[in-house]
Amino acid sequence: MKKSLLFLLLALTSTTAAFAQARPGGSLSSKDYTGGKSTESGNTGFGVKGGYNFSRPYGEGITNVSAYHNFHAGVYGQFGFNNFSSMQVELLFNRKGYNSDIRGANVPTTNKTTRLDYVELPILYVANLTDNFSVHVGPQVSLLILAKQGDTNLGLAEKGFNTFDYGGIIGAAYRVGPAKIGARYDLSFGKIFDTSKTYPDVNGGGTSATPPAVHNQVVQLYVSLGLRQ
Repeated sequence: MKKSLLFLLLALTSTTAAFAQARPGGSLSSKDYTGGKSTESGNTGFGVKGGYNFSRPYGEGITNVSAYHNFHAGVYGQFGFNNFSSMQVELLFNRKGYNSDIRGANVPTTNKTTRLDYVELPILYVANLTDNFSVHVGPQVSLLILAKQGDTNLGLAEKGFNTFDYGGIIGAAYRVGPAKIGARYDLSFGKIFDTSKTYPDVNGGGTSATPPAVHNQVVQLYVSLGLRQ
C-alpha cells in the first residue's frame, strides 16, 4: 500500500506540474483571498477548516477491527505561485483511533475503543484543475499528544506508543464562494506502536507482549473557510 501511494503521489505531482507549466498565470483560482494585494495569484491567504474522520488502522496482528469516527480541526495558510499552483501548510488537531481487538500474541481479544490525539503539519501542493476544483498532495508529520481507552488516559512511552508519525496525503476540494468542501486520504507510514520491545497490554490484560505492527489511515471529509488578509 505504501508503494502504491508513493507512486500515485509522484505521478500526480508530475502531471499537475506539467499542466501548470502549460497554463502559467491562467484564470484558475481556488480562493481570491487578497484581491491582488500580496501576489498576482488568487491562491494566497489563510483560513480555518474542520470535519469528519473515518479512521481504521492497517497492518499485521489486527482482526475484527471496526472504524473509529471522530473529527479534525485547524488552520491553514496558502501561497500561490500562480493561479494554477500553490502550496498549502496546515496545522491540525486530528483525532484518530480504533474500535477493535488490536493485540500482540499474548493479548486477549477485547472490544474497547482507543483514541489517539495528534497535532499534525501537512505541507501540500495544490493544483487547480478548473476554476472551482483542485487536487492536493504532499507529506505530513504528526505528534501524538494523548492516548485514551474509554475514560482512561494511557501512558505513551510506557505503553509502547510512538509519539512521532509521518505519512502522505492525497485529496481534492471544490470551492463554493469563500468555502471549500473537500475529501482526502491520510496514510501513515510510521507505526502506531514501537515494535522493538515488549510492553504492558494496552487493554489491561495484565500481560506484556510485542505490540502489533499497525499504522494509521484516515478518510477525511471537511469544510474550510478562507479569510481575507
